[in-house]
Amino acid sequence: MRFVDEAIITLRSGKGGNGCVSFRREKYVPKGGPDGGNGGKGGDVFIRGQPNLLTLYDLYLRPFFHAENGQSGSGGNRHGQSGQDLYVDVPLGTKVFEIKNKDEKRFLTDISIPFEEFLVAKGGQGGKGNSHFKSSTHQTPRFSQEGEAGVEKRVFLELQLMADVGLIGLPNAGKSTFITTVSSSKSKIASYPFTTLIPHLGVVKDELENQLVIADLPGIIQGAHNGYGLGYKFLRHISRTSVLLHILSVEDISFDDPWSGFDLITDEIAQFDEDMATKVQIQVINKIDLWSQDDIDTLKERARLEARSIFFMSLHELTGVSEVLQEIWRQVSLSPENCCHETRRY
Repeated sequence: MRFVDEAIITLRSGKGGNGCVSFRREKYVPKGGPDGGNGGKGGDVFIRGQPNLLTLYDLYLRPFFHAENGQSGSGGNRHGQSGQDLYVDVPLGTKVFEIKNKDEKRFLTDISIPFEEFLVAKGGQGGKGNSHFKSSTHQTPRFSQEGEAGVEKRVFLELQLMADVGLIGLPNAGKSTFITTVSSSKSKIASYPFTTLIPHLGVVKDELENQLVIADLPGIIQGAHNGYGLGYKFLRHISRTSVLLHILSVEDISFDDPWSGFDLITDEIAQFDEDMATKVQIQVINKIDLWSQDDIDTLKERARLEARSIFFMSLHELTGVSEVLQEIWRQVSLSPENCCHETRRY
């Protein structure tokens, strides 16, 4: 299934059923009164948060949804049945906008709670039957009321992934390898940039069955906030994460300026959204097995002298991974945003 984080859909609520024109036709009642029933109400359209969904792909493929119409009334004062409400399920983290015209969108809601419902289009009211219009001065009304038309709205959906930890870094830093190593995710892994073209989610559990969700986001390059590389399309997914895990490969480090890779990505995030840049970052240097121990010790000492909290690991040799995981759990438990997932326990 493709990862789709934007979709435009058209939603139409149900039309109300028509009222009925009818008169009693019983033996020995030559002049039966009106007995036309009312039409049923048209179905409403709701957007509902579904925690098991991770993409808007299904809505992208099916862009039109129609709630059920109400049934018309009938004789004998029988009212028409109301139309069934329609629920359109979206992933948690979906923002909903009404498209007013080509260039204007009006924000409606942000679906972030499991099974949260939002009424987008209310169904039309059913029309009144002729029995409703009987009065002392009008004993035999020969008219009824039509049901109200349904409401049609074009809606723009924008998904921002909800995760505890967002994996960021330059392309080929080892993010996909990390999420595959520590979780049940099956990210594609290869030694070339932009392997991760779509976000992947992985779940990590501890011995007490506490769990956290890690989002493996595509590699960010210089100019991403202006749309270069994979661009701002994926930068926005960072906004929903509690903690950022920033991975830098030793292949992207020079001793003249060893932290420039970290600073480049942090600067791109800040230019996209200053608030995102204030999120807690766990900075990790990966692939230390490619360097000598003396060079790694020199780098560690420099980080200590410059008061930079940096972790060192090798996913190839599985060294330093447990220390990184312990720090992730610690930072997520301290984050005020750690209530994204109802199944998680702290």
